Amino acid sequence: MRLRLRRLRSETGGGGVVVALEDITSEIRSARVLAWGEMARQVAHEIKNPLTPIKLSVQHLRRAHADRRPDFEQILERNVEAILGEIDRLGEIARAFARFGTPAQTAEEPVPVDLRGVVDETLALYRGTGSGIEYRVEIDGATPRAYARVGELKEVLVNLLENARAALADGGEIRFRTWLAGGGEWVMLDVADTGEGIPADLLPRVFEPQFSTRTSGTGLGLAIVRRLVESWGGEVTVDSEPGVGTTVHLKLRAEDEPV
Repeated sequence: MRLRLRRLRSETGGGGVVVALEDITSEIRSARVLAWGEMARQVAHEIKNPLTPIKLSVQHLRRAHADRRPDFEQILERNVEAILGEIDRLGEIARAFARFGTPAQTAEEPVPVDLRGVVDETLALYRGTGSGIEYRVEIDGATPRAYARVGELKEVLVNLLENARAALADGGEIRFRTWLAGGGEWVMLDVADTGEGIPADLLPRVFEPQFSTRTSGTGLGLAIVRRLVESWGGEVTVDSEPGVGTTVHLKLRAEDEPV
C-alpha cells in the first residue's frame, strides 16, 4: 500500500489533512517482471562475451590443424589455455550475478593491476584470427598500475573489443594507449578504432541500457562497462567522429597517488 498525506488550508484558518491509500500491488509486480527481464538480458550478454573468444580459439586450432602447421603443439597449448581461462571467466560471471541476489555480500576491493599484462592477455584471444583487423598496443612499461579488478577489467576490454570489431566490418585498426592525467593521479587507458564512428546526436545515449547503434546485440555492453569502471572508482567517456572512428577513455586511479 502507498500512503499519501496532503495538508489543507483555508482563508479562515481552518484546515485538515487528506489521507489517500492506494493499492500498488500490480505496480510492484510489473516492476519485478521488468527487473527480471533486464537481469536476463544482462546474463545473456555477459555469457556471450566469453563464448566469442572460445569460438575464435577453436577456429584457430581447426585452421592450424588443416594447414598442418609445424608449430601446432604450441598453438594447441596456447589456445587451450585461453579457452580454459574463458571458462573460468564464465564461472566468475555466474558468481557475480549470484551476488546480485545476496546484497549483503560486497565485491572485493579493487587492487593495482598491470594494464599491459591484462591487455596482452586479452588480445591473445583475438590476434591471428584473419579478420583483417590490426591490433596495436602503445603502453609504456613505466606506466603505473591502476586500480581495478582483473576479471572485470578483462570483461570491460572484451566488451570494448567486440564493439570495435563490429565497427570494423571491412578491417581496420584497434589501438590501446595509456597516458597520465591529473598530475599522475589517474591512468587513462584509451581503446580506439578506425571504424564507422557514432553520429553526434546518438553519442550522449551510448551508455543507456538497451541502446545500440547496431540492429543486433542487447545494447548492454557500454552500460556494463560504465558500471564496472565506476565501481573501481574510475570514469569512462566516449569520443567519436563518423567516418573516422571511436575512442573509449577509461580513467582509472593510479597506484601511486600524489600526497
